[in-house]
Amino acid sequence: MNRRIIRPRTVAEATNTLAEVTAKGGRALVVGGGTIAVPQLTRREVDPSDIIDLGDLDIPLVRYDEDTVRLGPAASYQSLLDTPSAERRVPLLHMMAKGITGGIQIRTQGTIVGSLVCARPCSDAPAVLVAHAAQVTLSSVRGTRTMPAERFITGPERSDLCPDELVTELTFRSRPEATAHGYYKLKFAESSWPVVTCACCVLADGTVELTLGGVRGVPWKIRLPDGVANSPRRLRDGLEDHMSALPEDDFWEDIRADGAYRRRVAATVASRASRQAHARLPSAMERP
Repeated sequence: MNRRIIRPRTVAEATNTLAEVTAKGGRALVVGGGTIAVPQLTRREVDPSDIIDLGDLDIPLVRYDEDTVRLGPAASYQSLLDTPSAERRVPLLHMMAKGITGGIQIRTQGTIVGSLVCARPCSDAPAVLVAHAAQVTLSSVRGTRTMPAERFITGPERSDLCPDELVTELTFRSRPEATAHGYYKLKFAESSWPVVTCACCVLADGTVELTLGGVRGVPWKIRLPDGVANSPRRLRDGLEDHMSALPEDDFWEDIRADGAYRRRVAATVASRASRQAHARLPSAMERP
């Protein structure tokens, strides 16, 4: 099959091409870094009529202003790590990027937007983007719209992305109320996808935000009151209260682990992320 490969230089070129393919009844595959799309093509899991490669878009990979960080669609994990002040401005994203499964090859090639759009429960990025309250900008020939990452992900491997739309920007606004952060993931081997992940934010009032990935089909953000997260037992009890309110079939399962296992290990993963975050608290905020 003869497929067109298009490398647009502008958002207008990309959205016009998507609109054209959609209007003709074609199947466009949008590629950022290709770490997910290329294996899918090789295994013949997808059969696009057109491939749109966003690697040449004239959008900066990472931009900063006074209180905002913006990532373009081709921003890789490594481009974030190579950006001065990323560790301070988007700490959870920086922690996640340093430990991304696949090492330097995936860090250099894989894109953060691509991981979000694929919305895999076993992926690192979606839960971290939800934890950071990222805003997602989508563009098409019809215009642009913006929504929280938490609403953009609608289910496992599903997102609120129309066939003629592209994600053209992720926006992170500063959260001065988030005083410390931690990130931990459980995986069975160095090269394996994560089983359960947790991104932790400690807020100024002592409240702890936990965003769990791999427990449900979508990233799951919960809050625990001051003092709970400092005690592994109380954290486990608090998290179990939240999980007990869910139906059994709401827990995610795949070839790596069933829902019951993910539920059992969730508190341990959350406790380790919380411990990391509390260890990073400013001295004035430390508690015994």
